[in-house]
Amino acid sequence: MTIKTKLRLAFLLVIVLFAAFGAVAMHAVRLLSEDVARTTERILPAVAAINAVNTATSDLRVAELRHILSTDPGEMRDIDGEIVRLRVGIEAGRKRYEPLMETAAERERYSSFARDYATYLIGSEKILALSRRNENTDAHALELDATKLFLDFSDDLTELVRLSQQAAEETAREAKQVSMRGRAVILSGFILAVLLSLLGMWMVERLISRPVALLTEGLGKVGVGDLDVNVGMTDRADDIGAMARATDATVRSIKALTRDLGALVDSAQAGALAARAEPGAHQGEYASLINGLNTLIETLTKPLFEVVAVMQLLAAGDLKGRMSGHYDGDLRALKANMNRSLDALVNLLGEVGALAGRMADGDLSGSVSGSYQGDFAVLKGNVNRALERLRDLIGSVAGDTEQIAVAATETSAAARQVAEESDRQLQSLTAVAGAVTETAQSVESIAANASRGRDLATATATLADDGRGKLAHLSDAVSRIADAHDRIERIAGTITRIADKTHILSLNAGIEAARAGEQGMGFGIVAQQIGRLAEDAALAVRDIEGIVAESARTVRDGVATVGEARGAIDRIADAAHESGEAVQAISAAMAQQTAAVQELAHRLSDLRISSEGNAAAAEEISATMEELARMVHRAREQVGRFRLA
Repeated sequence: MTIKTKLRLAFLLVIVLFAAFGAVAMHAVRLLSEDVARTTERILPAVAAINAVNTATSDLRVAELRHILSTDPGEMRDIDGEIVRLRVGIEAGRKRYEPLMETAAERERYSSFARDYATYLIGSEKILALSRRNENTDAHALELDATKLFLDFSDDLTELVRLSQQAAEETAREAKQVSMRGRAVILSGFILAVLLSLLGMWMVERLISRPVALLTEGLGKVGVGDLDVNVGMTDRADDIGAMARATDATVRSIKALTRDLGALVDSAQAGALAARAEPGAHQGEYASLINGLNTLIETLTKPLFEVVAVMQLLAAGDLKGRMSGHYDGDLRALKANMNRSLDALVNLLGEVGALAGRMADGDLSGSVSGSYQGDFAVLKGNVNRALERLRDLIGSVAGDTEQIAVAATETSAAARQVAEESDRQLQSLTAVAGAVTETAQSVESIAANASRGRDLATATATLADDGRGKLAHLSDAVSRIADAHDRIERIAGTITRIADKTHILSLNAGIEAARAGEQGMGFGIVAQQIGRLAEDAALAVRDIEGIVAESARTVRDGVATVGEARGAIDRIADAAHESGEAVQAISAAMAQQTAAVQELAHRLSDLRISSEGNAAAAEEISATMEELARMVHRAREQVGRFRLA
């Protein structure tokens, strides 16, 4: 028996039970509905109608009494209208109630009410007529006579209300009994239905739900990718067995499909994009899926192979390669993006190459001006900033080189002036030395021939005055040499600072050139040359400072020596003038003069040697500064090759 048949039988049994249960429930509901309809359609309207009549008759009695008591014609007319409305309401209530009477007691009471009410209305007309004529005493007397009649039909109305309420209560009791019987039937049917449902649930659980749950569990594992499933129940002859066999076949097919997919994925991960799955090993849609997968791999690998070909051309330096295949969808977008990326890269490289060529020719005024995005825009900005910094650096180096050239020229001029002053000093020292030699010879002649002492003293005084003037000139020349040495030291300090600044600038230029890569190689070489020039200038300045320091010491010694010589000459002059006054002291004075002159000659010889060293040092300084000036001019010419704007 199949699951469908089992379920049909189970549902048929449930339908039969629910049909029987429904028939019983419908009968109970029909009885209850009849009671409810009777109560709603007859009893309750009857109660409402007779209550309305009872109330209206009481209001009519009150209106008649008010009419009797009133003396205002207008108020009487209003009460007359109210009485008419109450009578109309009573008649309407009677018409609603009369068809709703069911029992003989109700009809008997209603007949008594109708007779009494009709008699009461006749008396009421008389009472109202007397009241309108303001005969209130007679009207009141008639009203008192009608009181018994009013009470009688009021009792009838009250009894009718009670009878209607009693009928409603009986109907309610009957409905309650029907409801209780219906609840009992429903409860019994519900219990029976629950028992049958539990039995059906147990049978469904044992025969259907548990096997289906096992199959569902297996399919759930397959759904989450767990193919290690033992389906079982394949030997059953019912639908469960068929489902189990179908599930087992599905698992085997999915396993085969998974193996082929895994092989394709492994081949793709290993780089073997030419691998394909065999569609013949599968059936139906699985074979179509394998064919579709092979087609998908073919479609995806075709643009990849074309991208590889373009990348190989790009690696070989061929920037003209582009993707030319026909693709759709995202692959077309891949082709377009790839070709656009290559176009942007080629444009950027072309512009940078042209800019590098201009830079190689010394033209630094260009820049990368194309419109780029992303990292290309960042590269464009970096290249333009590097060029801007290089222009600033070359401009700064050019300005510093100009200052160095001016300082070197001034230093060279100062060195030439020092050399000239040293030559003049040497000439003066030579003249002084000759004069001192002559003085020594004269002193010896005076010592040998005392008779010629006066004449010799006069000649000695003359020579001493001449020596004094020449020594004064020599002292001035030595002072000028000392001042020139001071200027040379200041200029050498300035050149040292310029050389240090130039060396720092060359280091910064070398760093910026290294950041620029191959495009900055030429600027790196220029920076190295400028750094070497700065180092050579610094070394030359240090040599100059050493020479100038040595020359300064020598000049200071010469100044001291000249001062001593000047004092000696002064003493010679004084002695010569005093020789005319005392001939006896000539010998002693001549002896002293001879020693002083010899000492002077010795010191003048040392001073001449120092002056010769100063002259040589000045010449060397001049040559060094001229060489430095030539080096600076060459550097300025090299920097001048670059066009900055």
